[in-house]
Amino acid sequence: MRSLPHAGACACALLFVFLWQAEGCRDNGAGPSSQSPQTVSELVFAAGDSLVFDTWGLDPYNSAVPASRTGTLWKVYAVGNAFAGAGNVTSIARYPDPVTSPAKSDTLQFRFLPSGDIEQYGFIAGVVARREGVQLVPAWDRIAAFSLPTNGTWAVGAADSGGTDSLRGTVLGDQGYFIASLNGVRTVFHGYGVSLSSLDIDYTIVVSDVPPAVLFIQELSTPLANGFLMSLAALTKH
Repeated sequence: MRSLPHAGACACALLFVFLWQAEGCRDNGAGPSSQSPQTVSELVFAAGDSLVFDTWGLDPYNSAVPASRTGTLWKVYAVGNAFAGAGNVTSIARYPDPVTSPAKSDTLQFRFLPSGDIEQYGFIAGVVARREGVQLVPAWDRIAAFSLPTNGTWAVGAADSGGTDSLRGTVLGDQGYFIASLNGVRTVFHGYGVSLSSLDIDYTIVVSDVPPAVLFIQELSTPLANGFLMSLAALTKH
């Protein structure tokens, strides 16, 4: 069982209460378990909303590197868009460090569905290109399926050009409570998590729906590349 990485800097930025060991909650089944379904509702953002994350690189042993700490800004600039054959798309500009690198690095395209499921355009393609330098055709990838019960699993997509390495998702469920600033006020967020894994990808994503936020993203290190950790530090809602 692998636990989330520990570092003094992480403890100051994000509070974990009753946080499950993510790896220990996995189920190798092919569908929903008999446990109760999730109660996560649609994440709703407005243009102008922003999320600021404390971000660390992970070493080969998946410990956060304190010297690597930086900030990452997500800025919502459009909602209800049509993009790549889909509607109701939320477009988010990503800035790698708004203090030292104020220029936008890229744009993230999401669909936050009424079921609580989340789709991101080009998620798998982006991860594989960054880690392996391999170009895959981008698609709408379902990165969270909260419509399934805890331990329910789903196929996200192929994580290699040959289609033999499948990225699968697992609903981790209730991940406890997190603390971040909401419009300048210290606020407790209730988190729900998913795990995304293949032979060379191991991701954990935790979100809150009240208020809507992405709380935590972790990509574990593998022999191919070191990972990273992002924890929400501040959310501004309009």
